[in-house]
Amino acid sequence: MRALSSTKVKTLFAGFVFSLVLLVGIAVFGTVATLAALGSPAYANTPLLFAFFRAGFPYIVTFLLDGLLATVLFVWMVWSAARRVSMPRSDRLAVFARIAERFSPKAREFGLEERVEPTKRDRMEELKSKYVADEIGEHEFERRMMRLMDDEEGERERTKTRRGDGRRSREFEREF
Repeated sequence: MRALSSTKVKTLFAGFVFSLVLLVGIAVFGTVATLAALGSPAYANTPLLFAFFRAGFPYIVTFLLDGLLATVLFVWMVWSAARRVSMPRSDRLAVFARIAERFSPKAREFGLEERVEPTKRDRMEELKSKYVADEIGEHEFERRMMRLMDDEEGERERTKTRRGDGRRSREFEREF
């Protein structure tokens, strides 16, 4: 859990807990202080609701500001933790991501498939670990590694072709 071991997330969590404890303290102290103030002669001829609001106003404002601070700290903490979480990469997840991208434009905009599909490096590391664990033989390891290398070369060629197509279409648009 890399996200929960972050110093920033721990600090935000501590601030969030402190602000919650402070909220409880403000509520208890404000209630007691307001009720004590209502018994003073200064509020003798004032309607009860106005007297209660006037005596408790500073505590209400403080409570709301601390509540806002607690909310900001909580959102910031969750956002920081979520950014540090690494998404697992797997071919199975990539299949589901492709399906989701077919049906959801938001998934396409997010680039879900690229985020979960294993990279060449991931595939090579997995292949090496299988070879070291004697799950595959040397011949199979070399064959699969060559296929990965060939796929990498093919991807480079496809990228060059896409770039060329993009340039041609831009030149065509300029002419017309």
